[in-house]
Amino acid sequence: MKVTNKMNLPQAIVDAVSVERHNQKGSYSATTLLHGACETVLTERHYDEIEVDASESIWAIFGTAVHSVLEGQNTNTLKEQFYSVDVLNSKVTGRVDSYDQDTKTIHDFKTASVWKVQFNDFEDWRKQGLIYAWLMTKCGFEVKKCEFLAMLKDHSKSKAKIDSGYPQLPIYKYEFDVTAENLAEIEQFINNRVAELEEAENLSDEEIKPCSMEERWESPAKYAVMKTGRKTAIKLFDTKEEAEKNMVSIGGTYVEERKAESKKCHDYCVCSQFCPFYKNLIENN
Repeated sequence: MKVTNKMNLPQAIVDAVSVERHNQKGSYSATTLLHGACETVLTERHYDEIEVDASESIWAIFGTAVHSVLEGQNTNTLKEQFYSVDVLNSKVTGRVDSYDQDTKTIHDFKTASVWKVQFNDFEDWRKQGLIYAWLMTKCGFEVKKCEFLAMLKDHSKSKAKIDSGYPQLPIYKYEFDVTAENLAEIEQFINNRVAELEEAENLSDEEIKPCSMEERWESPAKYAVMKTGRKTAIKLFDTKEEAEKNMVSIGGTYVEERKAESKKCHDYCVCSQFCPFYKNLIENN
């Protein structure tokens, strides 16, 4: 992956955000399994062609700094341990930030945005924690709990004072117990995802199934009842028929379509330029 430096930032920053290839051939990390097979395969296949500017990766430095500080804790923990388990014809791997041998707890350190807490958007962390727990269990460890400690990089003390629903502190703890049912459930997810990845590896770019709506962070299309002279919608509906049916009764004069938007494709997927789905999306919008 080529890291550009359009803002002419100090070389130290460019070096800090220039990371090595995440996966070895035939190996998939816990975090990789959380991405769509299309994104994963295209990123690996076109890795040397992908360009990312250093300015867009600046938060990675904060994440690294947080890890460096917290890894220095002097407790009965295993830090930055690497685990690998064979799945089908591949390996699933994970590097666990910290494992407390006394409480059988996995600790993972994150930097995150406030919105993640406000929207209770923790499904990816839950899956990541369970994959780590599954890996460690397969390697002979007992895991009773997962705990994620997030540093909220955009926290506002002034907003916390006036909004009780806003995170009150710049640090947030997300935790959950690990059960046998959880491990069985995540094992099924792992097997299915690895099978999907192995199949996609043998297909051309055009043949790979696109990422799911959830994986693309796609917001569904909406139909807005509008009123002439007013810029904002009176009300949004899921279907055009529903919007047209209610338009007159709520004081609207016309219906406007708000097209579905794949947020990850547009702003956060590094391989989008090589993705047939995204190319088609751009051409038709």
